[in-house]
Amino acid sequence: MALPLGSSNSRHGQALHIVRMAACLLVVAAVMWPGLSGGFIFDDFVNFVDVPAMHVHTWTLQAWLGVWSWSHENINRPLAMFSYALNYALGGSTFGFKSANLAIHLINTVLLAMFAKRLLTIGWKASPDKESLDSRHAATWSLILATAWALHPLQVSAVMYVVQRMELLGFTFTLLALLAYWSARQRQIAGERAWLYLVLSAVAMAVGYGAKETCILIPGYTLLLEVTLLHFQADKQSTRRNWQLFYVLGCVLAALLFMFYLIPHYTSEQAYALRGYTAWERTLTQLRVLSLYIGWCVVPLGGTMKFYYDNYAVSTGWLHPATTLAGGLFLLSLVTLAFALRKRRPLLALGIGWFFMAHLLTSSPIPLELAFEHRNYPALFGILLALTDVIWMATRRANPKLPGLLAAICLVSFGFFTVLRAATWGKPVQLAVTLAEENPGSPRASYDLANLYMQLSINGTRPALLNKAIGELERGMALPNSSPLPEQALLLLAAVGKVPLQQVWWDSLLHKLKTRPFGPQEANALRALLSARINNDADVDAHQLQEACELALKQLPWSPDLYINYADLASQSLHDPELAIQQWQQALILIRGDLAYEKQIATYLIDANRLAEAEGVMDFTEKLEPLMSREESWRALRVKLRAEQKKNAVAPTEKRK
Repeated sequence: MALPLGSSNSRHGQALHIVRMAACLLVVAAVMWPGLSGGFIFDDFVNFVDVPAMHVHTWTLQAWLGVWSWSHENINRPLAMFSYALNYALGGSTFGFKSANLAIHLINTVLLAMFAKRLLTIGWKASPDKESLDSRHAATWSLILATAWALHPLQVSAVMYVVQRMELLGFTFTLLALLAYWSARQRQIAGERAWLYLVLSAVAMAVGYGAKETCILIPGYTLLLEVTLLHFQADKQSTRRNWQLFYVLGCVLAALLFMFYLIPHYTSEQAYALRGYTAWERTLTQLRVLSLYIGWCVVPLGGTMKFYYDNYAVSTGWLHPATTLAGGLFLLSLVTLAFALRKRRPLLALGIGWFFMAHLLTSSPIPLELAFEHRNYPALFGILLALTDVIWMATRRANPKLPGLLAAICLVSFGFFTVLRAATWGKPVQLAVTLAEENPGSPRASYDLANLYMQLSINGTRPALLNKAIGELERGMALPNSSPLPEQALLLLAAVGKVPLQQVWWDSLLHKLKTRPFGPQEANALRALLSARINNDADVDAHQLQEACELALKQLPWSPDLYINYADLASQSLHDPELAIQQWQQALILIRGDLAYEKQIATYLIDANRLAEAEGVMDFTEKLEPLMSREESWRALRVKLRAEQKKNAVAPTEKRK
């Protein structure tokens, strides 16, 4: 039986769209491919490379429960953590890790094209000009938009920086949730049942939260869709009122959480103790940072994207620097423009709103670092959507070939700069050298390069690079706002006999611990030196380490981990059990009420045959927690301690005999 002509054309159009989509994905993969041969970098190490629990090589339940346990205790992003562990179970090569990221990026490109098609179809038909856009043209424009997003040079660091799989997966489930929500709302407008799609949207949001917390912004995105495109429409008036009430209550709840939870909890002096700026200074700085992000999105020149922004200047006032006020006025003008054009150019308004919504968490007063490129992974879509609407508006009555020409220029330009950047990311030495050269004031870029030189020299690949490593470490050590990591590396090299020890390294490290906020890098530097000394891996000066611990505790007197590390140093390197017991007691005060942790400390000391410390810890715990002495497992530990004490008392007697 012959098919109707319309059906045949429809199928042909769908097949053609699939072919075009496949071609675009191949182009994106080809452009990103050079970066797959690169290595791990920066936070990759602390999140999975240097985490034994992530190195799963069997399919036993115990191994995967270890992944869950580590994620729960440290970062609470189990979906991302399980994906890293799966990479290790399948071989653990850097190529495999980066290929997985690229695959997720390609999936996101498909989902974004599907989502964009829905937005463009409604958005351009909803304008006062009654611009017409049939399904075929909507599919073409949405594919161009999604491909431009996927090819953008900003995406290289998000895809090739493996730990940002969290960001990629979070956006995957954000898009799934938004697609389900859109389907639900279209069904409600048509008078059909929609609860299943709403449930699917909520499930996608909940699952995505396990990849990254940014999925809590999904209701914010849906609110933007309602305000600009959907207008709370529904077949029933009651449904319309329910949606309006839902969002009003949601906004009120969000405002209350911001004022009475986020501000008191995340902007306190203690919350910002690890940062070199205050909550207000961070908020001011974001006015410049967001403007910088928009510049990257619109004009992605390679030299402006430096990956490390640890030396980014903090805004201390509206005019310090003056670009703070200028950035604030620029952002305010965008918000004003979006509000004014929300009816006439809904897609332009949606794009601007999308950008700000995507940065609502990371640019809030939460004590995060100031700037990162990967934070623009979802936000980039908003800027490109707004630009697409501007191009459509400006060219729809011009030569029909003009929009295609502009799209081609955009895609070719993005692809050219992206393949160059991906090629740099594919060569670890070239990447480290490039980052240090493009941002010579970045302590992180300097340390990254020096660390790579050290690895190549120590493993015998290029021993002559050791002098370059030392020179770069000493240069990085002197940079403004440099962390103690360069000093730590130099001291460890001296402790294992690679270079002569210089007292200036210790002096510099102690000075930084005294004057700088004690942040993650300071903690890592001190922890590495303590570990090397306590485990007898290197002959690090124990008395200098003691001074370092005391300086650190002056800044973070509420850190039980610092007291525990100091206790281990006092016991095993300084051979001062009384000092060790004092540190254990301070740690116990801070963890009071955590019975499992208290038992873990006592068990650790008994098993290590540090019985005087174990007795001191157990006596002090019972003083803090009188009911602990009645707890059965605690009494068993007491019995075990007495047995070990008797055993140690008998051993010297037998030796005398």
